[in-house]
Amino acid sequence: MALPTRSLDDRGFQDLVDEAKKKIPLYCPEWTDHNVSDPGITLVELFAWMVDMLLYRVNQMPHKHYVKLLELLGITLEPPRAATAPLTFYLSAPQPAPVVIPRATAVSTRRVDQAEPVVFTTQEELRIQPAELGQILVRKQRGSSMAYEDVPLRRLKKEFTPFSDESPRVGEAIYLGFAAPLHHHVLGVDLTCVRAGGQNIVPENPPLQWQAWTGGGWVDLPLEQDGTGGMSWSGQVRLRLPELAQRAIGEVNAYWVRCEVIGASGEMRPYTTSPIIREVKLVSWGATVPATHASEERDERLGRSDGSPGQTYTLAHTPVLPRWETERLEVWLPGMRTWQPWREVTDFSETGPEDQVYAMDSVSGEVTFGPALRLSDGSVRQYGAIPPRGADIRFSSYRYGGGTSGNVRSGTITELKSSIAYVSRVTNHAPALGGLDAETLDAAMFRAKSLLRTRYRAVTADDYEHLVRQAFPGRVARVRCLQTPLAGGRGGAPSPGQVYVMLIPALHEQEAQGYIPLSRLALPEALREEVQAFLDERRLLTSHLQVREAGLKRVRVTARVVAQPGVDHARLELAVIAALNRTLNPLVGGPDGHGWPFGRELYLSDLYACIQGVEGIQYIQDVAMFTVDEADRLQPVERKLELLAHEVVVSDLHQVTVEAE
Repeated sequence: MALPTRSLDDRGFQDLVDEAKKKIPLYCPEWTDHNVSDPGITLVELFAWMVDMLLYRVNQMPHKHYVKLLELLGITLEPPRAATAPLTFYLSAPQPAPVVIPRATAVSTRRVDQAEPVVFTTQEELRIQPAELGQILVRKQRGSSMAYEDVPLRRLKKEFTPFSDESPRVGEAIYLGFAAPLHHHVLGVDLTCVRAGGQNIVPENPPLQWQAWTGGGWVDLPLEQDGTGGMSWSGQVRLRLPELAQRAIGEVNAYWVRCEVIGASGEMRPYTTSPIIREVKLVSWGATVPATHASEERDERLGRSDGSPGQTYTLAHTPVLPRWETERLEVWLPGMRTWQPWREVTDFSETGPEDQVYAMDSVSGEVTFGPALRLSDGSVRQYGAIPPRGADIRFSSYRYGGGTSGNVRSGTITELKSSIAYVSRVTNHAPALGGLDAETLDAAMFRAKSLLRTRYRAVTADDYEHLVRQAFPGRVARVRCLQTPLAGGRGGAPSPGQVYVMLIPALHEQEAQGYIPLSRLALPEALREEVQAFLDERRLLTSHLQVREAGLKRVRVTARVVAQPGVDHARLELAVIAALNRTLNPLVGGPDGHGWPFGRELYLSDLYACIQGVEGIQYIQDVAMFTVDEADRLQPVERKLELLAHEVVVSDLHQVTVEAE
């Protein structure tokens, strides 16, 4: 939003005309015709129009002074942020040797109508390693405890049962170990099964859960396909692996994937007999690598130096994304064997005439060398070295792009810009997030107030929240800081010196509008650690800081409404559920549409108002509100749901009944 400014002169065109007419009897009493048809009035209006333009320009002076002040303080426009997405490359067939996908491989969305495709480039080299099974363990119920059994890869008896022969117990599992760290690989588990095993289950919905061991414990794996029907027949199970960690199980140190028996629920049915497996084989079908919404330019020649201070060159493509270590300006002189790299700095205040440095404006793409300034004693000081006259200047590589156009949905980045051997297709299983457009001048003026107050240090709760929003846009949707108040009662506040920062991660705009599963609102550990490290550098030494996931209070609503005549009941039911999901939403809900406020109570009247606003409702018969705990148990709420300061509400699965009058 624009900063409010005070006009130096708030008179408009009509004010000037009226004021001039009032002066006519004083200075020219014989002029009595003041109608708009009079030539004199025409001249008055002409001069009023000219003065009105002058006053408009005068009123811009405070705005211009504000901008100049920002420049003196070194505040510049923030460059755009590029969205990132995990790209999964799939092989046409498993390969016996590693398949290498180079860094900066370009992949784009499909061209739709006249819109240009959105290009993403991989951030690092990807090596798809062949998978090799090294160990098989089974965990079965033996008496009152579980016991591990080793299954030799080369065995006389080919068949084995991964679970107890009769009535497999919950928690029994088969463990597959391998020596290679198949981080973020697409793993295929080929199972040769005997059809007589694994009876009573529903093959399309078996009571099994595939998991992998990571540094944080066992995590559930996305199951791309199960061609075995829950180990009922031979086929392949295809999984996407996360970052793995080694662990010793049964005296074997390896990377582990397991398939565990879980309790039957819903349409599941339990095993009455164990599946029978004859052979297990692992293959790699692909791998995932992070990619950035950007295009890359390499070895761009900027020109030749003329030897003067303060030289400026402009890159061909803008805006330029934050540079990696290998993305830098290079200088070459005749007689040199290689290009000489120079170092980028934010300003030249701490540099001397021997420092090979340069500054760069990411928005305009301007590359600037240090100036030479005359000091008060008459001497001239050179800030930063200057390339010698005739030296060639180039930029080794840089990435340009970014913006909100890169926040695309999952499954849309599918077009390889160039063919890669053995790669059949590519896709993004998660939406691209984090893209922001370049900062506007009005936004920079608004940011300056908080920036000048905090000076990159966190003291008050507002400081913590402001710094997190500025440093992690597109990744953190909501932030709430709780600390001991300076005065007043304790009121459940943290202990003195204790600071809690609660985060809710950002989601794709369309995903945030409807029902959001709790798993999508879980705070990634990597993001939590990054925010913790960022704030640790800026907090007070006496503050004990903890970055945590925000408290999410699941709320389920049951409602009975009466539809107006002629309204489709099924559509009205979906509309009421959509309205509840949108209101009880930590990202876009609440009274102002910016997310349900932290600690704000939820009244039953809020639900009545939400439902009554849906078009097609004649009246509401009754509404009930329940909280849902981790065990999916319902607790009725009579009139008001009270929340703690770190809690927000999130929709559970609502139940709406639509009746005719």
